[in-house]
Amino acid sequence: MKKIILPILLVIFLILISCTGYYLFYLNSNPHIYPDDSYTGTLAAEYTFPFKDSSVTLFVSVPASTYQGAGNAGSKTIPYTKILTLEYYNNIINDPLQEEMYAQILDQTDHVRTSWSLTDDEYVELLATFVQSIPYTTKEDYRYPVETVIDKFGDCDDKSMLLAGLLTRAGYDAVLLVFEEESHATVGIKTTDTTAYPDTGGYAILETTSYSYVTDKSFTFEDGTSLKSTPVVITAGEGTKIYTAGYQIEAILAYRDKAAELINQLSAKTESNTNTLETMEETITQYENDLNSLAALMDAKLSAYNAYIDQANAVTTQQKKLNSDYSSNKITYAEYVQQWDILKAEQTELLTAADEAWDGYTAYQTEYETLYAEYQAYFSTYTSTYATYSSTVGEQNRFVDIYNLIISEPYNREYVYQTVVNSPNL
Repeated sequence: MKKIILPILLVIFLILISCTGYYLFYLNSNPHIYPDDSYTGTLAAEYTFPFKDSSVTLFVSVPASTYQGAGNAGSKTIPYTKILTLEYYNNIINDPLQEEMYAQILDQTDHVRTSWSLTDDEYVELLATFVQSIPYTTKEDYRYPVETVIDKFGDCDDKSMLLAGLLTRAGYDAVLLVFEEESHATVGIKTTDTTAYPDTGGYAILETTSYSYVTDKSFTFEDGTSLKSTPVVITAGEGTKIYTAGYQIEAILAYRDKAAELINQLSAKTESNTNTLETMEETITQYENDLNSLAALMDAKLSAYNAYIDQANAVTTQQKKLNSDYSSNKITYAEYVQQWDILKAEQTELLTAADEAWDGYTAYQTEYETLYAEYQAYFSTYTSTYATYSSTVGEQNRFVDIYNLIISEPYNREYVYQTVVNSPNL
């Protein structure tokens, strides 16, 4: 909401009580647009915004004299009595020079309603989504809906006045809800269920600052606070149609809140499992490093064993040749015995070394097999823990997907509702 800037002349008028006739007129006259006829031609704005599973484009043009006049100081003069009662909102919404603009928007959205076979509730959502798509920007002075449309920006009361004007002209019982304590304004749409905001006479909140569901009361300000006070209800028109899909919104928002809580719980569990898995992966890496070290030692011992056996076999070949030489009288018996003893000693030494290498190999093999059994058992535990982690992440992601759908597509209420009712219970 904005601060209302009173003209300095008002103070003078209040002092000059002698000018009673003009003073009374000033107190009771309505704010309205004084067209600036020095501007000719038209100004236009085009909007494309999402709705359901598609998008809608609207084109609006207004006389430049109306737009420029709305921005002039004279058009923004608000009588003192109107400020006290906030009645000026009604005058700003319903200035007759804006009727052409309202009609253009409603003609185009009514065509969408017919071609898309929208229900009355969906038509409320279509108009709301159009206004919610307008970028939120705060200005000090209040602005007429025609300014909001052409400028393509507005704050809470700018956008709410525009939406209230559209809804009432479309036949809906809509009002402006002004939360003076929170300096916030929104639209109220008549409903007959429990979604109505307290002490409003049965009107549900319809936020305009950004995409949101009709009846959603969970609007929060930047500092984290929410709406608490009783709003001033300001009539915007004479429509009679009500919004009836509040029960679906209640189900959607209840699922959103429970999903958010469950996602937080699953996230904490996932984080804990992640830490556990990281520790287990470090242990597995250590197991694998130790196993590789033992395998290398086994290979070394086996290589040494094979080398000793090869050398022992070479000695055996020499012994056979020595036997052959002795049998063919190439050497004497004394020579034979001397050489045989040398070869026998060498072979014994080699076979002893081979036995030691083999013993070392089998010892490492036993150690390897024991460690590998531990590794397999630990890896099985890791696999089970990882399966639990994956299941938790999968469950978390499913709820995250639904949660993201809920918070990102309030303009697709029926689809979101069907997704919620067909999703896992929380």
